[in-house]
Amino acid sequence: MSVSTTPTTGAHGDHQAIETIPVGQTPHSVAASRDGRRVYVTSFLDGTVTAVDTPANTVATTFPAAVGPYGVAVAADGARVFVAENSSTFIHVFEAATGDQAISTGFGTRPYGLAITAEGSRLLIANAIDDQVLVSDTLTKTRGILTGVDFPVALAVSPDGRLLYASNYFRDSVTVIDATGIPTLEETVPADVVATVPVRRGPYGLAVSPDGGRLFVAHFPFDTVSVVDTTTHTVTGTIPVPGGPRGAATSPDGSRLYVTNYFDRTLSVIAV
Repeated sequence: MSVSTTPTTGAHGDHQAIETIPVGQTPHSVAASRDGRRVYVTSFLDGTVTAVDTPANTVATTFPAAVGPYGVAVAADGARVFVAENSSTFIHVFEAATGDQAISTGFGTRPYGLAITAEGSRLLIANAIDDQVLVSDTLTKTRGILTGVDFPVALAVSPDGRLLYASNYFRDSVTVIDATGIPTLEETVPADVVATVPVRRGPYGLAVSPDGGRLFVAHFPFDTVSVVDTTTHTVTGTIPVPGGPRGAATSPDGSRLYVTNYFDRTLSVIAV
């Protein structure tokens, strides 16, 4: 493990990169458990998931997951980990405690980013190729579809469950969607777009602060994370993150931002 002492700056003050944790080759996405004890990282070339023990910032275990895994999400109770296999159409579900595969389901399209709704009943799947967000139950059965997004590659849900954020990679923007009806959605409907936030080039991974006030946007491969004020829908600061930042997640207490560094094979832990 290497420790970075390079400070980063933005409108929200100084951000300190506390540690960089070695993980697999080309780490893609990252998700944190709601109890804050584990962070899960998918590594594209390795086809693995690395579980990081966050109190110690050390690798707890690594288990095989898929060929070319992209998005990752953790069940609300922390018991299962969902992994998107972008080289196929499958979502794989693993037992968090053992890394054993529990379920695999195909969705007929290549999945990108994943997110769990705030109340925990729905798995959201970015269907970039068809400009959609699929709404699935956590047993990976499609319940509904949101249309009207533009090549969404990553998703994040506000802690109160009212908003869904989708990064539009080729449009250099983030779509803000009213998510209040998602847990009961059973049909295909246009997304109820609240706002569209212009950001820098290559918006990819998204993470919302636990108070809902900030959205972090990783820009791949442009070595920057933007900080968006979720009330004004404007970028208020940037955090330089070298190594091709791709995935992002926040700790439940809001003190840490986790960013995967695709080219450096590391996970950055940043004080925010």
